[in-house]
Amino acid sequence: MAECAWLWRLDPISPIQKWPSDGRGFWLTAINGAGIVTLAYEDGTMLWNSRLWLSKVRGWAAGALVASSALIGSLTPNDLFAGESYFIGDETAAASASDVQPSIVPSKGMAMGGGGACDQCGTCDDCCDSGCGIFGHGLLGCRQICWPCGCALSDLGESHRLLDTCCMQERGVIAAGWLAAGYVWNPYQPADRFNGPMTWNDRANELQMNEFYYYLHKPINNDGCGFDWGYRADMQYGTNYRWNTEAGLESHINNGQFYGLALPQFYGEVAYNDFTTKIGHFVSPVGFYAVGTANNFFPVLPYTFQYGEPFTHTGFLSNYKVDDETNIGGGMTHGWDNFDNSGNPNMGAIVTASKTRGDNSLAYVGVYGREPNLSGTNFVPGPNVGFSTRYLQTLVYTHKYSDDIVGILQSDFGVQGDARPNGGTARWYGMNGYLYWNQTCRLQWGLNGEWFRDDGGTRVGQVLPSFGSPNARGLARGPGFDGTFYRLMFGPKYFITPNIYSRIAIAADAYDGSNAGGLRPYDDGRRNHQQVMVFDAVATF
Repeated sequence: MAECAWLWRLDPISPIQKWPSDGRGFWLTAINGAGIVTLAYEDGTMLWNSRLWLSKVRGWAAGALVASSALIGSLTPNDLFAGESYFIGDETAAASASDVQPSIVPSKGMAMGGGGACDQCGTCDDCCDSGCGIFGHGLLGCRQICWPCGCALSDLGESHRLLDTCCMQERGVIAAGWLAAGYVWNPYQPADRFNGPMTWNDRANELQMNEFYYYLHKPINNDGCGFDWGYRADMQYGTNYRWNTEAGLESHINNGQFYGLALPQFYGEVAYNDFTTKIGHFVSPVGFYAVGTANNFFPVLPYTFQYGEPFTHTGFLSNYKVDDETNIGGGMTHGWDNFDNSGNPNMGAIVTASKTRGDNSLAYVGVYGREPNLSGTNFVPGPNVGFSTRYLQTLVYTHKYSDDIVGILQSDFGVQGDARPNGGTARWYGMNGYLYWNQTCRLQWGLNGEWFRDDGGTRVGQVLPSFGSPNARGLARGPGFDGTFYRLMFGPKYFITPNIYSRIAIAADAYDGSNAGGLRPYDDGRRNHQQVMVFDAVATF
């Protein structure tokens, strides 16, 4: 049987019966002696078990009203019926499922299942018998505490979108979004109310409506053959707007110090066979994290993304699918976070490449062009800053350890000549590691470690106001932190309903290096470290 991302890990599994169904082989499998029945297409695109789980795969699901393997012989193709539910990390449904329930897996990576055999238990005795308890077998006997069981998202009902009409479905148009709000508990209670250089949740002990995000998207869907076209337009309102703007675009909108409107994307896209090109304004393909808080596991941005990478571009970006494992691409843009000549009169280049093989993937993005510097070298009137050559590359490696565990390792390296105030060369580089675990279909856990070096002190610190957000307010210290930043972060993501989830991130940050103007990065300039707890809730629609 072809390999698929199993939603329920049933092991050992043995094939029992096979019959044709809508032209494809249909397998019936069962876990030995447990009475749990699983059905899956031969090509691995569909699965089901006797707990009435329905896996969303192109609008179809399979099911059978059985309670034990003793009834297997009575099944017929008439026991199949149409249905729909949700499956975190489903590769075949990624384009639609992630619109309303973002996966924790990067788009260049591999899918994860939505929970292991633990989810098959219904009572604490079952949990003990199956080894699903927190302490496994025997430590506390059958009186141990059990992991949450029987918590498939389908048990809670279907995830919904406000606009999902038949007309839109027929035309392949997706309209979706989310509302996200967060609160950061900072025990140091800094007088300036900022959590040092941490973003997006930058305000200490203050509730922020981070994002009201909505988008309209018609994705390309030509299956690698013939011509197709698509488009996408995004809008964002909230405190996160401050970092997602472009000079010459949102700079013409009368936004506030903390709340305002950003337009992260609006582009058209054309495809012919395996070649696609998007033209317009789009989110940068660099790195692992992305614009839009619901597209990421944690509500906090890494230093590498916030201070070392572009958020958006305006221009064009092409991609060629060489084969099922390999993609290469490139394009021209108006630079980092810039829409017209008001922020940067120069053109820049992007190169992309990715390779996926089995449970591993590697993605490279390189960005090259002339960007603003702090020395004033090659001064240009209008922007009233100097420009010099900048190069950035990101490498993202993804490994799928199992259907429920995925790891990501990212490296960044950036360099710019004449970038320091004294005209010297600035470099920034770092490593990010992520480990994500789907404990159950409701509950996921994340772990992040980061090391980021700002060699020259040109990156970390005050970035607001900016060309794109001239009225915005943020941390008022730096740049000038010539040193190394560290972060260790851990926390859960819990689905209350298929449309509502909460996140908690416990983050410990530290800095080792020289101080900007005698001030340290955290606690209103008094400390080189901080520990905070971030609370966040997201509702998708």
